[in-house]
Amino acid sequence: MTLSLAFKMAIRPFGDSALLVDIDAGSTDASSDIVMALNAQLSQQRTGGIIQTTPSYNSLLICFEPKRVQLSILQTEIHAIADTINVKDIPKGNHWSLPACFCAPYALDCAALETELSKDWQSIVDCFCAAEYRVHAVGFLPGFTYLGNLSEKLYCNRLRDPRVSVPASSIAIAGTQAGIYPFDSPGGWRIIGRLPFTVFHAQSDQPALFQANDRIRFESVTPEVFEAMEQRPIASLIKKANSQ
Repeated sequence: MTLSLAFKMAIRPFGDSALLVDIDAGSTDASSDIVMALNAQLSQQRTGGIIQTTPSYNSLLICFEPKRVQLSILQTEIHAIADTINVKDIPKGNHWSLPACFCAPYALDCAALETELSKDWQSIVDCFCAAEYRVHAVGFLPGFTYLGNLSEKLYCNRLRDPRVSVPASSIAIAGTQAGIYPFDSPGGWRIIGRLPFTVFHAQSDQPALFQANDRIRFESVTPEVFEAMEQRPIASLIKKANSQ
């Protein structure tokens, strides 16, 4: 079996101190694999002048200091790394099992989704919890978690009029994606449940609990169990197995 990976790559300036690397490997998951591998290799090589990298679905944003590294040199190094990427370079990320309540008052769009999807609520929850989700990106809001692998049975429209405030740790779906809101904020995704703990801590060395390429599963709990969990430390509520 060959270890090489086939993909197309394009590098373009993103402002005066960043590069955006676009990857096309034929599918979202395959492209994400390349993005994560490239990001990991850049981190391991500790390329001088790079300030920050932000991986996403099929792109990698690389912020750098122009005074420390020339754009052309950085582009050459990225191409050199990309030419040697193989399946062994793809990081696995962390696997999480998360308790969540999908009942009122946490499932704000229960009735609307039953109507739109033509399914009863328990079927929707069962379908949602049956999948393992991949964290494709963390952004738009600090710590907002974009999740891929939502079942086609749950594809739905965004709200026509976004909410002024979505509660922190709300679990949502919209279009072909799922997501987790990191803190109280406006939002137009359909809210189906909530986690009993905070997923973003601004004062922490790593503020966002979840990182790109993590895998997440959800376990439905009752409102009574949810309320009890809110009083407990986060470490006692979630199961994590680092498979990297």
